[in-house]
This record gives sequence, structure tokens and C-alpha cells, in this order.
Amino acid sequence: MRAASWLKLLCLAAALCCGVVAAAQAVDSTPPQSDPAAPLTAPDHPLPATPAPVAASDLQSCLQETGNYVRRGSSSVIYVIRIVNTCDKRLRCEIFASVTGAKGSSRGHTIMTLGPASAGKAAKKSYGMGVEAAGGIVQVSRECKVL
Repeated sequence: MRAASWLKLLCLAAALCCGVVAAAQAVDSTPPQSDPAAPLTAPDHPLPATPAPVAASDLQSCLQETGNYVRRGSSSVIYVIRIVNTCDKRLRCEIFASVTGAKGSSRGHTIMTLGPASAGKAAKKSYGMGVEAAGGIVQVSRECKVL
């Protein structure tokens, strides 16, 4: 029975070596250019374009978000999400939150209407959700649109 195990291991090693050799041959099979001074030709498939930098008009760049745990009394813990609109657009944001800690998980959802930055207090909103304990993994996502 021991010989059969060694034989299987040997066959597996041989198969891996053949695969490495075949891959190396495929890489080496690209034809060299006949004239080194000739310009390189573009590949048949275009390379992916580099992403454009985020424009100032992008809604996500208009928002500043913070999150903190706040203790209320001796046993109540709240996770507070605060969002500030820094652009001169009125925004409607749908907020989804999930907090997973040692004592359990909590999920929250709310809709905030944020005024333009020039509106002062109307550009700042907070949402507090009850959690089991301070600490853990917090995930917050938002979907915003201009009103």
C-alpha cells in the first residue's frame, strides 16, 4: 500500500512538471520582431484605460462622514453616524449600517435630506442606532442623489 502512495505522488509531480514546461513553451513561442528599430505594434485588444480622477461634482466627494460610539447611561450604547454636505446641492441620502460585535449584530437604515453647505445646520445630519456593545466591525454604505 505504501508503494501505491509513492507512485501516486510521483505521477502528480510529473504532471505538474509537464504543466510548467508547457506554460514556459507558450511564453517562449511569441515570435521576435524582425527589425529592432521598427515601432512596436499595438495589441489587438486595447489596454484598460486609467480611471479618471473623481470630479468635484461627484456626490460622494461632497459628503464627510464620521461614526462614533456614544454611551447613554450605564448600559445603553449607540453608534452615531454623522454626515455633512459640503457642496451647494440639496441631497437625499439613504444610509445602511451594520455593526457586528462580540455581543451580537445590529442593523440600521435611515433616509437623510441634507441641505446645501450654505444652509448651515440643514447641511448636517446625524443618525443613532442602538448596538449591543461598543467596538466591533462597522460597515456603512450610502446611496445619494441630488434633489
